[in-house]
Amino acid sequence: MNTARIQNTLENLFQDSARWLHSGRRVVFWYDQDEQFTSTFHELQIEGVEKLQLADNPFTTKYRLLIQQPNQNFLLYIPESEPAPQDNWLFDIQKSGLTFSADPAALIYADLGLRQRRLENTIREHQNFFNSRKRKEALEAMKISADSDEGALFVAMLSVVVGLKVPDAGLLIRRVLMAGLLESDNVIWLDIERYFAPVVFWEIVQEHTDFPNKNPSLNKLFIHLIITHFDKSLRGNIPTQLKKYLDNYLIIPGQRAYAFIDQWIRDQQDSNIWKELSNTIGNELNIFNKIEDLEPDILCEAASFEDVDKVLIRSCVKILRSQMGEQTQDLTPWRNWLQARRTLIWFPTYEAIYQALDAAITLLELKQQYREGFHLSAPVLFKAYTSELYQFDLAYRHFIVASDAAQGDILKRELIDDIENLYTQWFLDGLGAAWSDSLGEKWELAGVPSQTRFYRENVLPIFDRSDREKAFVIISDALRYEVARELEEVIKKELRGDTNLNAQLGVLPSITCMGMAALLPGSKLELVPKNDDIKVDGLSTKGSLARQKLLTQNSKVEATVIDAGHLLDMTIEEGRNAISSYRLVYIYHNVIDAIGDKPASERQVFAACEDAIKELVRLVKKICNSLNGTNVFFTSDHGFLYQRRPIQAAEKRPIPNSDAVLESKRRYLLTREKIQEPSLLHFSLPYAENTFTVIPRGTLRFAIQGAGSQFVHGGASLQEICIPIITYHHKRATKDDEGIARKVNVQVSARERRVTNNRFSLTLVQTDAVEGRWRSRQITVALYNTETNIPITDVKKIELSSSSSNPSERGNIVRLTIATSNPPTRALLIIRDADDDSELVREDWTISLSIANDFGDF
Repeated sequence: MNTARIQNTLENLFQDSARWLHSGRRVVFWYDQDEQFTSTFHELQIEGVEKLQLADNPFTTKYRLLIQQPNQNFLLYIPESEPAPQDNWLFDIQKSGLTFSADPAALIYADLGLRQRRLENTIREHQNFFNSRKRKEALEAMKISADSDEGALFVAMLSVVVGLKVPDAGLLIRRVLMAGLLESDNVIWLDIERYFAPVVFWEIVQEHTDFPNKNPSLNKLFIHLIITHFDKSLRGNIPTQLKKYLDNYLIIPGQRAYAFIDQWIRDQQDSNIWKELSNTIGNELNIFNKIEDLEPDILCEAASFEDVDKVLIRSCVKILRSQMGEQTQDLTPWRNWLQARRTLIWFPTYEAIYQALDAAITLLELKQQYREGFHLSAPVLFKAYTSELYQFDLAYRHFIVASDAAQGDILKRELIDDIENLYTQWFLDGLGAAWSDSLGEKWELAGVPSQTRFYRENVLPIFDRSDREKAFVIISDALRYEVARELEEVIKKELRGDTNLNAQLGVLPSITCMGMAALLPGSKLELVPKNDDIKVDGLSTKGSLARQKLLTQNSKVEATVIDAGHLLDMTIEEGRNAISSYRLVYIYHNVIDAIGDKPASERQVFAACEDAIKELVRLVKKICNSLNGTNVFFTSDHGFLYQRRPIQAAEKRPIPNSDAVLESKRRYLLTREKIQEPSLLHFSLPYAENTFTVIPRGTLRFAIQGAGSQFVHGGASLQEICIPIITYHHKRATKDDEGIARKVNVQVSARERRVTNNRFSLTLVQTDAVEGRWRSRQITVALYNTETNIPITDVKKIELSSSSSNPSERGNIVRLTIATSNPPTRALLIIRDADDDSELVREDWTISLSIANDFGDF
């Protein structure tokens, strides 16, 4: 035996205060039955420690230790076996000291800093584990407690086997399961069998999860854990037949099993393997067929199996398809059930489908709201579109984008067809007919300003009130009103400043050259058929140079024209140089129309709308944050009509065979006289002498050869001519600024802060509605041990995203399960922001489980 090794171990033994139960002098007893280490003992030199070999008379030694040198540290070497306590005259001193042995197991025991002598035998019996220097050093690095018992030592040793840095029973069980549910293929399990008796692992499993240690297997363990978690998630509202089936796999009482799976699910690093195992067991047990008839209010909080999402989605699709007729039931519960899925593990897999379903619910609710139709006067109908009816177009766009992104056939083609019918045949046709019926022959609406007044009514007042202020006008080609609505909401959330959205009546025909010209300063607009150069006050508006010239002349201030893409690509210095000399900057942005106007890409126009919103937000941030802009306007030359379903022959009208037709496009004609056809509308225009604009009623198209008839503009539909104007006035950041975007807050609503059941409920109230600068917030909520700050319940994630103005409609019921069989009597309810972990609520709660009810709610 290496003397230096023994010396080092003994030095550590004397110096490690954690090993000693008292602060007085230290005596180490060294029994050496075979007298193997007598010479080694004599060689040792330990600073501050006196060596003493026991002679024939123990009384002499005892007198020296207790009377003559009561404060001296001793290493007492006894070249014989350790006597029984009743025969040991030094037993009282030995009890206050430590015992040392120089055999390998004893040295490892000493190196680990343990205090319970019987653990030497545990180490000795598992010498295979300690034969590896790497494993032994990993165990030492864990610095396990000196008071560890055999169970704690086994947890630490098994934690080493599975590759953990600290002892953790839950994680080691998880790592074993993650390596495979079949023992013969599980490399970690093979190591466990190599170094331990399997019963060691199963005893840890039983203590940590309550899984019964009877004919255990890894597959059986995982099934019991996940079924118990599933059972708890269903809150006891289970049909008898299913309950009998689940009972075969339940762990009683089940809180620890539920918490074990819950922690695994919430671990971002390990959750993917959990999902694989969950799907394996779900298929093995045929879970889908066993739950497909369960009510959604039972399933909506369960995340144990992916099949839950599949069942909910198919049930929702079935309900929505059944509601396509005139009578529609209240779909609010479905909206809440789908909302409950947002914080659960499978949501990212089905996020697009849930978004599509939410949009479909919105469309059905809107249809029910307007089941009597849209028969209003033109000015009232225009204002109704800007306040509410635009939501049909917004929800349809969201549905199409989400259904395009959805994977697989779980979102049935039939539902997509139903939504297409609702939007095109019920809404577009119905609104188009009502709007066409309400219009006169003169293209104007009482109380609704024309697009030609944009500059005069919005931009000019800035220059009239100040000779220093600048104005930025962003014209986004084909930015229709519903897209601008969404853009406005994003701007409110992401920038500080005042935002306002209005609408003007677009010019006819609703095409780019007309709309762009109408937005320029001037008093007279001039349209000439077959000439895309629209004149303003006799000046050309075709191209950037012509528009810049007109802007400078008619605005009476220095003006310039910039392409949005070029401005975004500029450095801050380049951008400032580009606009520093100008008070009026017209910025032209083309994302939506660039995609929609091309037959090959028109199918992507709704995705382009989302890209446009993102790019426009980037643009206004650059203008205000980098270029010192304050006054920014967003507007459009025209809107557009789009439907995903191909246009049928019945939806097209032939171009009249008449010499009166001067110009023909899919959505309009320019003629020198009226054409007598009931499906056509005629408008006289103040900017086109002796010329009529002829528009097909509703959403009809003229039959023009070639592809590209689903995305169109040029006509008089509300979607084409309701021109948005977003006015944004930027505010600079100031100290204690309250104008920045903030997340909604939360409060706890409970009759008393007391828990009386293992499973309990509480209501969290979202104090602010999500609107304007108030953003949604994801939170976590759990009860925590007051001393260790460790959760004693599962940790639930909740999304606070309600936009309701009624606080009673912003409540979230949260169900928590106590995850320990011996909870403390007091705990902390802590609510944290899920993004930055900041505390939002910390409350003292009392736990009183005198009458335990595993399924009860207080």
